[in-house]
Order: sequence, then C-alpha cells, then structure tokens
Amino acid sequence: MAAAPGYPDIAAALVRQDFADVIDGVRAAVAADGAAALTDSGIQDWLGRRYRNIFLTECANDASALRAAKVPMPVQLIDRRSSRELLAARFLKGVNRQESQAQLPDAKEPKLKGSTLLFVPGLMTGLLPVMAFQSVWGRIEDRFGVRILGADVHPVRSCEDNAGDVKLALEKGRGFDADSQHIPPKEAVKPKDVVLLGYDKGAADALTFLVDNPKLRSRVKAFVGWAGIFGGSYIADDIYPRLAAASTGSSPLSGQIGKMLRQIVPVVQADRVTTRLEEYDVRAAIGDITTEARGQYLADNVDQLNELGVPTFTLDGVTSLREVPYYQAMGVLQINSYDKNNDMLVTVGQARLPVAYSTPLATFRGHHWDLAYDPFPWFTRMGSLNVDHKFARYPAMAALLILLAEIGLMN
Repeated sequence: MAAAPGYPDIAAALVRQDFADVIDGVRAAVAADGAAALTDSGIQDWLGRRYRNIFLTECANDASALRAAKVPMPVQLIDRRSSRELLAARFLKGVNRQESQAQLPDAKEPKLKGSTLLFVPGLMTGLLPVMAFQSVWGRIEDRFGVRILGADVHPVRSCEDNAGDVKLALEKGRGFDADSQHIPPKEAVKPKDVVLLGYDKGAADALTFLVDNPKLRSRVKAFVGWAGIFGGSYIADDIYPRLAAASTGSSPLSGQIGKMLRQIVPVVQADRVTTRLEEYDVRAAIGDITTEARGQYLADNVDQLNELGVPTFTLDGVTSLREVPYYQAMGVLQINSYDKNNDMLVTVGQARLPVAYSTPLATFRGHHWDLAYDPFPWFTRMGSLNVDHKFARYPAMAALLILLAEIGLMN
C-alpha cells in the first residue's frame, strides 16, 4: 500500500499496520482539508482498500450475494478458497487473495438520520423495465435512517437542462422517494446537506449542476459517480451521427429516431412516454455523452473542476462479451476495440473524473445495467439470459455509506 507523503502520521500508521490510527487520521485529514486531502495518493489508496474491505464484509452477510458468488457451505469442504476470496473473485476486479483476506477493523454501523443521499439517475430513466436501485433504496433507508431523494431528471435531454432538475431537488426537495414514487409538490421537503450520487448520464448531469451552481456546492458533502459517463461513451459516438440525420415521428420516441433507439436498446418502453413530452431532445441527450462533447466540457471547465472543493469518489465496472445481453454484443465488440476494461457502455477511464481529488474506490465485475438495475421482468427480457442482474447492489451501496460516514462526510 502506498504511503501518505503529505500526512506523515497516516504514513507511519500504514507502515506499522495500525489501521485504527489510519482510520482516525484520514477522518481528521478530511475534516481539516476537505477534498484537498483526497489528492494524497496514500489516502486514495487506503480509501479504495477500505471500501472494498467493507464491501466484502457486507457481501458475506448478504444471502443473495453469497448465492451469486456460489459460495459453498461450508466452503472449506469443497473449495479451499474462503468465502471472501470467492466473493472478491465474483464481484471485484484486481483484488488478490491478500487483500480479500486482510483483517481490517470492523466498520461501525452509522446512524444517518438527518442525512440525505440525492440520487441522479441516468439516460432513459423510467423508460426501462425497472428503476435504478429500485429494491435497494428502501433497505438503505430502513437500515441507516438516511433519506433517499431522487432527482426527477428528464430521461432524454441535455445535461445542462437536467442540471435544473438536480437544483430543484436540492433546493425544494422535489423528485422521487425511496420507493421510486414521485413526491407531490405539497409534500416535498427541502433536504439539508446531501451526498450527491450520479449513475450513468446522471453523473454528467450532477457534475454540470455543481459547475453551474457554485453557491450551492457547500451543501454537497460528497459527490459519487457510479458507472458515470464523465468521459463520454464510444457507443454514443457511433449513434449520434445517425441520430443527427434522423427524423422524429408524432411522438418523441417514434419515427426514425425511435426505431434507431429500439435497435440499440430493445427493452426501451416507449409507451411510458406520457409526461414532459415537449422536453424530449434525443439528439441533445446522446450528443452530450459523446467522447467529443464530454472531453470538450472537461477542457472548458478545467479551472472550475479543479476548484470544485467537493470530495469526489468513483465506482466503475468491467464485463465481457458472454456476460452482456445478446443485443448489446455489437456495442461491446466496438468498445473493446478501444479498451477491454469496460462495462458495455463506458470504459473504466471514462467512468472516472480526471481531477486530482477524485478517488476511485472499486472496479466491479458487472455490466452497466447489472450495477444499478434489478432483474428485468421475464416478459421484457427479449430472450436474453443476461438481464437477471445478480451484482451485489445493496452491499455495494451500504458499504459506500458506511465509508462516507467513517471519514466524516455523513452524520
């Protein structure tokens, strides 16, 4: 493990493997220096290792995660690997036996009443068979007492426009609840400080909100990209020129554009397009996640990003051709020609924010939908065997909140 050169006490504790002192030191560093503490490579390295350790512990206590990893019971009679090794092999990339077996201190169970996790979902949210983290949010609320508030971002429009929906959630409490139900305006409650988490294009929407609203940044205690599209997607690069030349029909997802989108994502349910019809802008939505557009955005806002001052963390995924839905196979082959470390939509590099204080916590083994969505209902599966989505979403999300609480970024 790398030392923490800017924090000699933490570096010394790492050398002597006094992990309790490391935990206390990192918490103190984040309290004193905020996002600047995360520019230290030793602290970044520790936070990634600590997150993955907590994640494996959460998986070991989760029956569905154990089944997905096919952990024999008792494991010693069938497989010499421990359950933690099997869980690491199934759900994490780049975690060796030594790390999976590391004896780090047990994480304290945080009580997060009064805290809010503000979730920004991705492209086509509400148009797929299920909502992202649909079965996770309620369990998270029940266990930790944290409030889950989903920003009601439009499923298909630009990042700049959707940043307004994120702002509305932070300032007014407007959006949806842990059951993925819209909150009536009269029942909306403005949250206090939040942890902002963006999935897919939602990460780019959330980042746009942070750049555009410097006066509100102090209310965001941490920013998390979960398979976020920070660097664009080569898949969008392929789609966008064809969309730009296509015509629309009588409804936002009809005509040539609708046909093209259904060729790419057959499970899109266009019959759910019933509200905010005038706001649909397929060209702007896809155009904003091309590699050119995202790269230009990062370049144009480099000063603002470097001065953002919000502790930032990323989690990304990797998959393989045999693990994705058959109708996504051509896209995977295309993106593999650029980088085989991808989740079928974005590469690992594209899912990370290229600023010094952004800390990668883990690379999961799972495809882009697997990391966020429950199993698709059987009647929407289009014959695919790879939409049962067995990734350990709840343990992964629980581990994130535990880590953020441990370093003082949640109550």
